[in-house]
Amino acid sequence: MNRISGKACGSAALLCAVLLAFPIKASAYNVPETVRVGLEAVCKNASSASIGTGELLIGTERDGRFEEGGAVSGGFTARPASGDYIAVDDEMDCDDALDLADSLSNMGLDAYAAYLDGEDWTVYVRNASRAEVEQAARESATQIRGFTGYSLSDGRTALLLPEDAVLMGTERDDTISVNGKRYRGMLTFAVRNSALTAVNVVGLEEYLYGVVPAEMPQSYEEEALKAQAVAARTYAITKLGAHTGSGYQLCDTTACQVYQGYDGEAASAIRAVDDTAGEIACYNGVPIEAVFSASTGGYTENSENVWSNKVAYLRAVPEVVEEYGDNTWKRTLTLNELDALLSAKRESIGAAEDIEITKLSTGGRVQELKIIGSRGSKTLTKEEIRTYFSGAACGSLPGKMFTINGKGGEIGTYDGKVSAPSSKPEKGTLRAAAAEDGIIARTEGSLKSMDGKRLMVSSQKNGGTSSGTQKDGDYEVYSVSISTVSGGKFVFEGVGFGHGVGLSQKGAQAMALEGYDYEEILYHYYTDITIED
Repeated sequence: MNRISGKACGSAALLCAVLLAFPIKASAYNVPETVRVGLEAVCKNASSASIGTGELLIGTERDGRFEEGGAVSGGFTARPASGDYIAVDDEMDCDDALDLADSLSNMGLDAYAAYLDGEDWTVYVRNASRAEVEQAARESATQIRGFTGYSLSDGRTALLLPEDAVLMGTERDDTISVNGKRYRGMLTFAVRNSALTAVNVVGLEEYLYGVVPAEMPQSYEEEALKAQAVAARTYAITKLGAHTGSGYQLCDTTACQVYQGYDGEAASAIRAVDDTAGEIACYNGVPIEAVFSASTGGYTENSENVWSNKVAYLRAVPEVVEEYGDNTWKRTLTLNELDALLSAKRESIGAAEDIEITKLSTGGRVQELKIIGSRGSKTLTKEEIRTYFSGAACGSLPGKMFTINGKGGEIGTYDGKVSAPSSKPEKGTLRAAAAEDGIIARTEGSLKSMDGKRLMVSSQKNGGTSSGTQKDGDYEVYSVSISTVSGGKFVFEGVGFGHGVGLSQKGAQAMALEGYDYEEILYHYYTDITIED
């Protein structure tokens, strides 16, 4: 994080300037040097927040640089501050403001050392008249209406800071802690409706230090981690407007990407970020929405089968090799539980009788379910197939690649295993891990030269009657009619975790173990992209 010193106060030492912050460019798309991350998992809409003990630098952020305006020592509590104050007209440095505020406090006034900008401070007083402040301070004073910001207090020292003021620590790697978690860069607070949310202003690459090991196990192979780093960097810059109305650009939860700050960093992930510094995955020169999931179950998914839009670079492809680890799962739902769920959701289809699979896609993923009742039916599509059962004992389904009571597409999970290729693929070539008696895939060309190449996939339909089909190149969604009810219960047996679109993290690990590099991994999961820096 770039930092420029101003006049220090207390025990702070002057800090020298470092390099200016220039934006990185990916084609015609500007990539910011710093990002503002709302620490929602740590401090969201809270009445207070604990700032770690030690030296605390106070200043201003300008174009990614920290300009110091003062310093205090101790452990502070931050609280939202708003309303009307009386401000002493004289501008002073941090030490003088602290001394004057202390003097006014000893006279019974509710006084704060108030940061203005740069190296300028003054004193704000609450619940007092202008005449009272002028008499006590022996200075002219002005009424300030509608102030919004935050206060810092350690029980004896009280400071008042505007929302655009930032804090910086001097602990290891200049970290600062909030509610017991440490972060690189700067800290501020977004104040809304008398509540505050902590905001970490941090370099994009340093932000990724805390994202990559939170999203992918740090024990994964170097090339898998590098693929995740490029995907995470790209995804971040496409989400920068997600929380603008809240006072920050990104959050630290799965709504954006999980970010665990300095305490969540790992050496392997830092290397992966550094080795791919500035690299962005682009489609037609524009950064892609580089979505990812834990495991696809053997075949990724088209974007429009999960969300609304068809996205050219989010096309379904078979996994190159069997995904890493055991990705199978099993859930059981009884007919009585289904009936109770329908009742709780106030569905007007009568008593539950059956679950019918009505659409499947290449690879065996269920694209449409119909819950049959005595007086009608309820159709589930897209992600509702996974989430609809969340209110029942079985909970939400981990993925959509499943059978029900052994019926559905051939997904290769009947023995608790996913079928694997018969021999190790040569580096740089595609070979699908096809389910037994299910998908057969053959390819030509290398992963780096897929443009113009064609992945031929033929599917064998079974387990029900088939009618109309929808095709997207060699990927197919076809209509079926498969009744699954058996013995008063529905046993879902599946493989894969998550929505299945874009990069498979366990697939990336498997490819890395087979010798693929991170670019080959990315070219496989995101169709027709380029990697820019």
